[in-house]
Amino acid sequence: MKKIGLRRLSAIAAVSLSATVLAVIPAHAAGVTIKIITPNYTDAMPAYYEDLNARFMAANPDIKVEHTNLSWDDILVKGRTLVATDSTPDIMNLNTFSDYAAADLLYKATDIFDAATLADFVPAFINNSKYNGTAYAVPDLASARMFFYNKKLLYTSGVNKVPSTWAQVKKAAKKIKAKYPSVYPIALPLGSEEAQAEFAIWTGGNNGRYFDNASQKWVIDSKANVKTMKYLTSLVKAGLTQPSPASTNRTDAFKLFSQGKVAMINASVFFPSTLKDYKSKVDYGIAPFPHSKTGKSITLGVQDYFMAFKKPGNEAAVKAWMNFLFSPSNYAGFLKAAGGFIPATKSASSSVDSSLLPFIEQLPNAIFYPGDLAAWPKVAGALQTQLGTGVIGNPKAALAKIQKVAVAAGTK
Repeated sequence: MKKIGLRRLSAIAAVSLSATVLAVIPAHAAGVTIKIITPNYTDAMPAYYEDLNARFMAANPDIKVEHTNLSWDDILVKGRTLVATDSTPDIMNLNTFSDYAAADLLYKATDIFDAATLADFVPAFINNSKYNGTAYAVPDLASARMFFYNKKLLYTSGVNKVPSTWAQVKKAAKKIKAKYPSVYPIALPLGSEEAQAEFAIWTGGNNGRYFDNASQKWVIDSKANVKTMKYLTSLVKAGLTQPSPASTNRTDAFKLFSQGKVAMINASVFFPSTLKDYKSKVDYGIAPFPHSKTGKSITLGVQDYFMAFKKPGNEAAVKAWMNFLFSPSNYAGFLKAAGGFIPATKSASSSVDSSLLPFIEQLPNAIFYPGDLAAWPKVAGALQTQLGTGVIGNPKAALAKIQKVAVAAGTK
C-alpha cells in the first residue's frame, strides 16, 4: 500500500533490484539468522527498522537480523521471485498472502502470537488475514476510503447538501459543470494503477462485489456490477468526469483535485497528507461515500500483512521478532514512520490523530478485496487493466471478459 498511488497488486516485469534497496540492516550476532523483507512506506522506514533491529539484537544476542527494505514496485517483484525460487525470507511484509498460505508456506498466526495479542487486532483486519478460516498473516496497518469534495466548487454551484446517493452525485455534478465549465465535477480514475479499488467502492454501494462468499463464486459480471458500470458510463458520456477515465490513474486524479480542477473524488485516509505534499490550497470536506438507491454507503478497507515463512529451526526467532515489532511502543513507532494509516490494533486505535477518526468510524461498513483467495492477485491484475474499457465501450462485455479470467483462475 503506497502512500501515494497505494498498491499495484499485479506482478510487474523483473528488473535489477540492487539500485533500489533503500536499507539493508547488517547482522552482527552469531546464532540463528532471520531474513526480513519489507516495503518502504515512507523515507522514515529505513531508520525506524535500523533502530528496531539494533535493539532487538541487543536483547536477543543469539538471533541475527538481515533486513532489506525495498520500494513497493520492487518488493512485489522480489517477494514473488524469492518464493518461486524456493528462497523465501523468514518474514515478509506484503499486500497479499493467500497464495503463500495455499501452498502451505506460512506459519499460522496462532503459532507466532499469543491469544491476547491476536485479540488486540481490529476484527475486520484480522478476519481479512485468514485463508480457509485460519489466520496465516497479521495486518500491519490499513487504509479506508471516503468521499472528498471541494467546498467552494460544491456550495457556490447551488448544491446545499453533500451528495449521499448516486442521483444526488449526478445532479450536483451537472450544477458544478454549469457553473464552472473548466472543472471536472467528479474524478473517475480507472487506469491500471488502481482501477479495482475505484470500481469496488462504487459497486460496493450498490451491493456489488467481486466474489460471493455464500456461493463461493466470482460474480464480477453480476447485475449489480453491470448496473454500476452503466452508471459510471453515464457520468463519462455526460462530460461530468475528467477526460479518458480508462487511462487516468489515481495519482493523476489526486493532482487534479489538489489544483482545484476536480470537485469530488474517492480518496483514502492519507489523502490529506498528499494534499499537503502538493501544497494545495483547496478547502475540502469529507463524507461517507455515496450509494445507489437500493444500496448503502460502504468504505473499501485495504490492508497489508506481515507473514512468517516456515523454515527448519526459525520458528522461535521469527516469533520473537514479530512480537517485538507489535509490542505497543515499537508498533507506535512503526505507525509514525509509516505515516497516516489506520492502526491494525484496537489499543493503538484509541490514541490516533483525530483526523483518522472519520475513517475509523466507517470501518464497520468496510468491504475488502477477496484477498483470502490464492487466485486474487491474478484476478486483480485483470481488473486493473481491463475495468477502464467498460466506460468507453460495452460495460457488460467488459465485465464478462474479466469474469472469464476469474473463473479460469479458480477460487482456491
